[in-house]
Amino acid sequence: MDQRAKGLRRRLGSVLRVIRSRAGLSGPQLARLINVNQSTVSRVETAERWPSLADIGAWLDACQASTEDRARVMALAEAIEHGVTAIRDLHRGSLEIRQRELIDIDGNARQLRQFHPTLITGPFHSAEYARACIEAANFGRLTDVEAAVTARLQRGERLRTAGATPYHVVLTEAALRWVSSAGPAATTESLANLLAGTAVGTMTVQVIPSGTPMAALPQCGFFMVDWNDEDEPPMVLVETPAAELTFVGADECADFEASWSRMVAAALPPDKSRDLISSLITTP
Repeated sequence: MDQRAKGLRRRLGSVLRVIRSRAGLSGPQLARLINVNQSTVSRVETAERWPSLADIGAWLDACQASTEDRARVMALAEAIEHGVTAIRDLHRGSLEIRQRELIDIDGNARQLRQFHPTLITGPFHSAEYARACIEAANFGRLTDVEAAVTARLQRGERLRTAGATPYHVVLTEAALRWVSSAGPAATTESLANLLAGTAVGTMTVQVIPSGTPMAALPQCGFFMVDWNDEDEPPMVLVETPAAELTFVGADECADFEASWSRMVAAALPPDKSRDLISSLITTP
């Protein structure tokens, strides 16, 4: 199996696990409903076994997945099955499931890295900031915004807890100054969360001040995942207004690695970044 297929199957397994958990089913319970061994469910969720499209359909039926979630999962599964070289997951399906998929990814990673040029990243969001961001991207007019906000806040709490998966974020100063439709108070509260994150041992926060000469273009945000299993290929997720792009494997992720290195080189060290964040809270 090539790196792309392995990585995308890992992501599919993560989504299926989230859908099962959200349905309130244990692995053995789902196994009985779809007439397979419990070990089969476990191996599908960890990408050790590739299910047929019929098996995936039965899984979604047993979990009573929505039409939108079914469409998203089956599109990903069919793309992997047919060996496509690029995946574009349309922004459809449950908003909450998307957030819980990220929680699942966090729990199976040994390192998380994220760059964003325009806004504070999710693990530091206040409730109002999170709600404004989720609603701004909700072009499908999905209705589970509040559930997604709750899941995003839970993810942030998990990552800001001592002993969590290491999370390294690089933000531009413009991202710290961006004000959502929730208003300046929501930005200030999120900046306070960001400042608190600088004191967490597993978190590294760096800021690129405005006007800093840069050798990389801050074209878009991206989220980089290195898995606990070092044999699993790295993955990069990139969100756009119309689609989410998934890059898998050392070759596909190489340009993101190079861009990341340049972003880190341009950013202030963590202690100076903390001072800049603090100054924006006291003097917005």
